[in-house]
Amino acid sequence: MCGGVIFPYRKEYKEVLEKYYSKAEVEQFEATGEVRSVYWQKGEPVLPVMESEQDEDGAQAEPRLLLWGNRDKGKPLPQTGWARMESIEDGKWGYLKPKPVFIPVEYGVEKGKWFGINKGIAGLVIEKAGEERVYMLTQAADDEFLDVTHHDRMPALIDQDEIGWLSGDPGGTLSASQSPMKFDE
Repeated sequence: MCGGVIFPYRKEYKEVLEKYYSKAEVEQFEATGEVRSVYWQKGEPVLPVMESEQDEDGAQAEPRLLLWGNRDKGKPLPQTGWARMESIEDGKWGYLKPKPVFIPVEYGVEKGKWFGINKGIAGLVIEKAGEERVYMLTQAADDEFLDVTHHDRMPALIDQDEIGWLSGDPGGTLSASQSPMKFDE
């Protein structure tokens, strides 16, 4: 799968980030120019989403932030952060009327192993009871992903055939185990 991501910080994200992250974390995002979001982190993780790469006028579409999945048993949304591609194809999520989206992130981490993401990850947005949530699409892991992460699922990467494995944290200052946010779920 992909338990954590890094994506570029945008000043338009600040208001949403302040709802789910501490003041110190938001200041760090502003200073580094990147947002780190981990599904199992304390609080609520977020992901950027785009319905398409262009808006109605043909200009570059702007991403918006949504909560990543659902960990709350009391919410009427699937209790996960991921959706299996096979489940979508089999219509198991059809009753939720999912909308396909593009999740523009630059890095992912699974089991402490960082990798570059060229374009983004396929996802779905579900709206129920007035709430929108994004779920990351996964597929069966290829042999390399399974060998490196020991996980049998991987993110559905968009237009990316090879994974660029990194030797450590892409920020270069913290390893996954030293990070104040746990990235090795």
